[in-house]
This record gives sequence, structure tokens and C-alpha cells, in this order.
Amino acid sequence: MKNKTFHYIILGLYTVLHTPSLTAQAPPPGKYNTTDYPEDRKIINSISNIFDPALSLNDNSISIGADGSIAYGLEEEFQKFARNGMTFKSVESVPGTELVRIFNGQTAIKTKVANVVFNTPEGDLHFKVIRSETYIKDHGKWYYVLGQGTNFMTQEEFNEYKKAHTTKN
Repeated sequence: MKNKTFHYIILGLYTVLHTPSLTAQAPPPGKYNTTDYPEDRKIINSISNIFDPALSLNDNSISIGADGSIAYGLEEEFQKFARNGMTFKSVESVPGTELVRIFNGQTAIKTKVANVVFNTPEGDLHFKVIRSETYIKDHGKWYYVLGQGTNFMTQEEFNEYKKAHTTKN
């Protein structure tokens, strides 16, 4: 148990010390239409917690975690968290990184960088992820149907990863 607590403390310190400035992650100004469907856009922008059961259309969502795991429906995702000793605590978008695109008034894709926090028996566990979420409109209401989170890596971290995992032909 002590070893696990130490692991979480080190992970937390690493996350805090290696949190980069994200100005390069902001969408290019003027590249995407960000004004169409203004009322729908307000609703989708207000959705900050995809784990709200009211956003689930008959538990018909798929989530791909930053660890590569797949959950078919929110109930399965909650079970995955429980198996790992975690409960969802909060998600906060990094300002300037959120982009919502709406297609034909019925489908929306929301991308953002987010700080995600889970409760664990050892304390809060923090992740910085790049999120992509897909929503559909059914009978006038928006529902979350697909999401993916990818652990955020700085260019420096990526270069180190690449160096460590590249093989010569």
C-alpha cells in the first residue's frame, strides 16, 4: 500500500512539474466555422461532464480511455473506474483549447485539452488529456455518443518516447 501511495505522489508531482503551456494546442483562428447553430453550440459548450447519465442515449456511448481501454456505455466505464479504485471527480477544459464543430445541426464534434481528476483511496489522481467527443441530436436533445482521451505529451516528452521506441531497419 505504501508503494502504491508513493507511486501516486510521484505521478502527481510529475504531472504538476511537466504541465506545459498549451498555446500551440489552440485551434487556428478562422479555420473552422464556430458561429453556425448558435443555440446548439451553447448547449454543447455547456456540457462539461460527459458522465452525467442524462447525456446518455440508452447507455449508447463508447469511450476510449487515455490508457487505450474501451468502455461500451457509461455503466461499463464506471465499472472500469471502480476496478481501478477510482471515481470520477472533475474535468476542466484548458481555456482557449475548446473547439465545437456542428454538422447539419445533428452531429457535433468537440475537441479540447482537459485537466481530469479522479478520487482514489490514496488521494486525487490528475491527468491532462486531449479529448475528442462526439454528440448527436435525437428528438431535439443532444447526447454524448463517443469520446476519446489521449494523454498529453510535450514535444520534449514525445522526442524522448520516439528515441526510446524507434528501431533501426
